[in-house]
Amino acid sequence: FGLSHQGLLREHDEDRFLCDDREGVFLVADGMGGLSRGDVASRIVIETIEAFVKRSRSEEIAWPSIPEGRYSLEEKRFVAAISLANWKIYGEVLKDPSALPIGSTLTGLLLDGSNVIVSNVGDSRIYRINHDGIQQLTHDHSFVMEEVRRGNLTLHQARIHRHKHVIYRALGVSREVAIDISTIPYGFDDLFLLCSDGLSDMLPDEEILSVIRSKEEKPLKDIAEGLIDAANRQGGRDNITVVIVRSTP
Repeated sequence: FGLSHQGLLREHDEDRFLCDDREGVFLVADGMGGLSRGDVASRIVIETIEAFVKRSRSEEIAWPSIPEGRYSLEEKRFVAAISLANWKIYGEVLKDPSALPIGSTLTGLLLDGSNVIVSNVGDSRIYRINHDGIQQLTHDHSFVMEEVRRGNLTLHQARIHRHKHVIYRALGVSREVAIDISTIPYGFDDLFLLCSDGLSDMLPDEEILSVIRSKEEKPLKDIAEGLIDAANRQGGRDNITVVIVRSTP
């Protein structure tokens, strides 16, 4: 289930999401704040990846690139789809060099048998929630989280840092982009949460977990609404998007 809200301070919503049960692809894209037409960038991301995954499985089409090395077929498919989205956004900039650049984050899940492929570019996140608690599966490509990983900032300091929204990797800002991708097995008690930073900036991990625990017996719609309501109660300073994926026995 997916849900998006513009938040309490933004005039419009630049986030986009996809929940495609049939193809097993789930995405959240956050048009980069401060850049022109961020909603255009996030829309291109979602539409391009969705179309490529579907078409590449059902017909012979040209791939923008075929990653080499250790990747499985589905990992290659996901990387190729994301690379194509990056190029399409970058192509928008090439059409009018005088216009401000556009860009987007991307975080996504692709089901592959009993595994899930996790991918991200930027600071949108994927969490796994189960009986062990909450675990962030992605790494934020942001200045402050890089400082946290180096031991120069605490998580609390990062949350209140004036440069917390500065990211060093995004789709559409250069011809090529580095894509984080990994494959993990999933269990039947796993719940996956994809979200834009409008959620994770407002709620620390333990509060996200608390909201989910309080509604874990309810439909996914109730969990999504509960998370967005909680983020808005904390100020709702950005667009808030959540996609929730739960395996069923």
